Amino acid sequence: MSKITLSITLTAIFVLSYTSRVHADNGFSEFASDLGQGYQNVYSADNLPWLGKTLLVGGIFANTDLDQEIQDSYNNNILSQSSNNFSDVAKTFGDTAPTAIYFGLAALNRLACERDCGPVPEWGDRTAQALLVGLPAVWASQAILGGARPRHGVGSEWNIFEFEYEHTVSGHAYVGAVPFLTAAQMTDNPYAKAVFYGLSPLTGISRMNDQKHYFSQVLMGWLYAAKVTEVINGNLQSDEALVLPYADEDTVLLSVIKPF
Repeated sequence: MSKITLSITLTAIFVLSYTSRVHADNGFSEFASDLGQGYQNVYSADNLPWLGKTLLVGGIFANTDLDQEIQDSYNNNILSQSSNNFSDVAKTFGDTAPTAIYFGLAALNRLACERDCGPVPEWGDRTAQALLVGLPAVWASQAILGGARPRHGVGSEWNIFEFEYEHTVSGHAYVGAVPFLTAAQMTDNPYAKAVFYGLSPLTGISRMNDQKHYFSQVLMGWLYAAKVTEVINGNLQSDEALVLPYADEDTVLLSVIKPF
């Protein structure tokens, strides 16, 4: 995001904060209340089975040859100038700068119109909540489990509590997935859902392309994002199944996502 865009966002936040003092206390307190509820729901003992399954799946890839084999296959068959060009765009969704947009929209949503500004500010609001709630789990997992980058040349094995490498869960994959997963959960249009879900892993894939993360690290970042946004947006979930197609040179798959 350019300095001009960032300046506009920060200016908008300042103006809204100054001109909406009557609503500010309520707006911030309600956001804090929603945030607290999000923390309570995400970091609940009810989610321990999910965490165990996620760590099991990630651990199998990370602590066997699978991660390196997938990375080698990507590098040999997909890595190219075209994939680099794709990565230059996709990775920006996981950078820090775009988060100013989400928090700016959240401020607008809470301070200017008491959470009745329309779907875009509400999307920014829910995205900001998911980032604030989920990133501590991402950072804690990185610190505790360890895990090197592909460019380090030492493999993806977990080095628990060694604190030398801290890349087990891709932060970029998490941050880049949250806004798209949030949008997918806010729309009732099945085609829009499919598009948003399809866009959600692209930032993570860019990290594999740039030799910054292994497959397991990208997968865990996406799974963390999927879980947190599911919890934050639990009041929006439907019982409808979502079918997502996937295809590459060797594989054609249909993934069925069904809430239970």
